[in-house]
Amino acid sequence: MTGLRPFRLEVGVGEAIVGDELPGAGPGYLFLHGLGSGRAGQKSESLLAHARAHGRALLRYDLRGHGSSCGKLGSSTISELIDDAIAALALRGPTVVVGTSLGGVVAAHVAARRPELVAGLALVAPAFGLMSGLRQRLDPRGRMWTREGHGFVVEERVLADAEALDEAGLPGRIRVPTLVAHGLADDVIPHRVGERFFDALAAPKKDLWLVPEGDHRLAAQAPALWPRLDALLGPL
Repeated sequence: MTGLRPFRLEVGVGEAIVGDELPGAGPGYLFLHGLGSGRAGQKSESLLAHARAHGRALLRYDLRGHGSSCGKLGSSTISELIDDAIAALALRGPTVVVGTSLGGVVAAHVAARRPELVAGLALVAPAFGLMSGLRQRLDPRGRMWTREGHGFVVEERVLADAEALDEAGLPGRIRVPTLVAHGLADDVIPHRVGERFFDALAAPKKDLWLVPEGDHRLAAQAPALWPRLDALLGPL
């Protein structure tokens, strides 16, 4: 028996984000996945096992444009993803937010905007620079391609929204305890991006883990992430 129960949150007329949640003690965890991924990937399953072993609650859902949630790839803005996460957190109170790749960008903006809802933050190979430079990543037909070879057209409103977000000033607005983990062999987002973000973090409690031979996914290293995060946060 998994112990998971369905999660659904209405985020607009006829629109909902869909996922599952593990009941448990708080502060629980919120997992935000990366672009082209889904709520039940390897890192999510690893965090779920960690939460279950420690009696902690966990929520994970498919971002807009992914899995069972509303929307499609290329039509949902980063601002909408941020608002969705805030709406989910508002139902739960202070939560440890874990974001990977694109989910890390969303998580960082959530922590800066609503710190009272974020008990701690883990940014796993955060894709800073991806969205602000998204226009330059498109092919001549306006498509972006995932690592799995899936191409999708990115709407102009998504590009404009990404370019309008203040990513440069973001680390200076984050004051919650923050773990940044980045693989030294990441060929998607260079580890220097994570290092620069960490150096600029205003958070008094912070930890940087540069993972030897770690790639962008950091799936193999995930089981070591959560104890390190818990150690940074201390008793909650």
